[in-house]
Amino acid sequence: MAQEHFDRSRAAALARQVGTDFGAALAVALAFIGDRLGLFKLMAAGEALTPAEIAARSGLNERYVREWAATMAAAGYIDYQPADGTFRMVPEQAMVLAREDNTYFTGGAFQYAVACYRQIGKLSDAFRNGGGVPFVDFGPDIVEAIERLFHCGYEAWVADQWIPAIPGLKARLDAGADAAEVGCGAGQCIVPVALAFPNSRFAGFDVDAASLERARAKAARAGVGERLRFFQTPAEKIPDADRFDLIMAFNCIHDMANPRGALAGIRRALKPGGVLMWSEADASDRLEENLTPIGRTMYGASAMHCMTVSLAQGGEGLGAVIGPGLARALALEAGFSSFEKLPVKNPFHQIFVARK
Repeated sequence: MAQEHFDRSRAAALARQVGTDFGAALAVALAFIGDRLGLFKLMAAGEALTPAEIAARSGLNERYVREWAATMAAAGYIDYQPADGTFRMVPEQAMVLAREDNTYFTGGAFQYAVACYRQIGKLSDAFRNGGGVPFVDFGPDIVEAIERLFHCGYEAWVADQWIPAIPGLKARLDAGADAAEVGCGAGQCIVPVALAFPNSRFAGFDVDAASLERARAKAARAGVGERLRFFQTPAEKIPDADRFDLIMAFNCIHDMANPRGALAGIRRALKPGGVLMWSEADASDRLEENLTPIGRTMYGASAMHCMTVSLAQGGEGLGAVIGPGLARALALEAGFSSFEKLPVKNPFHQIFVARK
């Protein structure tokens, strides 16, 4: 067999890419520290500050703050002004890193990544022996990280864009309907939807007790606790049949141990003509079309969290990358009469609609 030609320029380019990724991995860990210690929020007003001033206001060690700030400036997360040796955040950086009230905010990503880093030993064992890392092993950080990653988007999009895109659904909810969310987590979606439709009744289902505790507290603070109940129940075991007008499943079907059973359980729980609204990451069914920076994030999150959580339960381990073709096949296998991808534009999600 002839030896394949060695391309030095390609090897050099890959080595540079690995170096870039190595630096990014370290920057993520330090950004997590800055997020947890409140450094981004401290700088969010845009004031130019020296490391000594940042340290004094935060109560942290100046030497560590100086190195942290240099790393963040090199990453582009904050700006450095050499004339006076100060660091500052411009409004765009504050929106992405410090302000948790907008859809650009990504601070939860650092928390999510570090929660995954902490499981590398167990994940390595799963590579050798099969099985996976249970969701509970990721600890409270993963619950909070998922809430912080998704809540602003759900608050902005679900009630105002996604539900109105389905003919007749908003009118049903306005008039008073029964709706549910499976895999509801900490209530980051169902609580704002319950707020948006005060005449409707809601139920949230999840298998994680810590997530449900946060969800109940969130619902109580929002004043919707009387119309929104939470149950520690997997989707395939929803006890009601023909009950709900709408069931939502956002970014969770792929995590489940029994996604096919979950879809069948959702269909059973819907009223005749009821709607499943289901979101997954915006991905293709074809691997070669996902070989992008976003695809790297999706597959990486799948291996380190989504897939392994399913496999830890003896589950199917679908993985986080589900294209519309696979979603359609799963919905029709579960007995839904119709399936479509909503024609809504979103930077992160594709939205599927299936009817009983």
